[in-house]
Amino acid sequence: MKKLAASILITICFLFVGCSKDENNGEGNPDGSYPSEMKGTIYYDWATEGILKISLPDGTGSSFIPNDSKLNNFDISRDGKTKLTVVNASTLGQYDVRFTISDINNGNVIEEFIYNSPEGNSYCQGYLSPDNSLILVTSNDREDGITILKRNGEFVTRIVDINGERLGFNEARLWLPDNNIVITHGKYIIRIAPPYSSGTLIKEMDYEDWDELTVNQAGTQLALHIANHIYTMDIDGSNLKQVTTSNFKESVPQFSPDGKYLLVGSEYKQTGPFGYMWYMKIIPNDGKQYNVDPIEPNSPGVIPVIVNGQDRIAAAGGQMVWR
Repeated sequence: MKKLAASILITICFLFVGCSKDENNGEGNPDGSYPSEMKGTIYYDWATEGILKISLPDGTGSSFIPNDSKLNNFDISRDGKTKLTVVNASTLGQYDVRFTISDINNGNVIEEFIYNSPEGNSYCQGYLSPDNSLILVTSNDREDGITILKRNGEFVTRIVDINGERLGFNEARLWLPDNNIVITHGKYIIRIAPPYSSGTLIKEMDYEDWDELTVNQAGTQLALHIANHIYTMDIDGSNLKQVTTSNFKESVPQFSPDGKYLLVGSEYKQTGPFGYMWYMKIIPNDGKQYNVDPIEPNSPGVIPVIVNGQDRIAAAGGQMVWR
């Protein structure tokens, strides 16, 4: 593949329609309490318990979405008030995917529609735009590309490839403010602005192992894992810094709603052909490097995520969101 220039050609389609360790090795949170300025809710998938949540700063834990094998994914609006669920609703010969947007507080349905991917894929996932007006749809079939829908299901556009090369199915697709998106493609991180017909190169990643890109709500900073540890960088690709260390692997970073903290998956490990698990810890997002090892003493400032009333670091093994 030729080296990307600053401008990237995108092919699109338009349709116009009317702890294995129980000990607390951190320097804080021995009793499930958190700094008073730490806000929001952590949502996470764990084993057969479905989607769980931990409210901050009190550390109260509860169930959010019961275990459901047909749930493809969920998303939470940036203000924490709206929930999107994407469910495999297929029947014999019909590959339907049901998108439901509802009010978190009262459960009232705001929008609901059936989506059918171009390739008839029932495992599609959806993500709300920052202003809640759009949904970014992905699937595990690279032929589906990236689809942008209005929140009522109306088709907006579809991104098929970058410079003639089909998008991969295991690459990042993230919303930025002003309904821009950032994606990974091969060894590139790319920013795409509406109407999603061209993009600009953020950074070429000359690393053998990097993944799990995420972005803060302000759209000013990215986080990802490179090799075994978490790094942050500015949205223009500059100021790359390693912010975690241990004798194990860290991955799946998530920014706090205000961007002042990072939720990280420590002791990240594979549990099966497609399964992974990790233990949740929080570090300050101040550019410093924090030891989050499961055995060695952790750096001051590391906060193990412990549900109030429990004595174990909370584990996750699927989608993880902090809103």
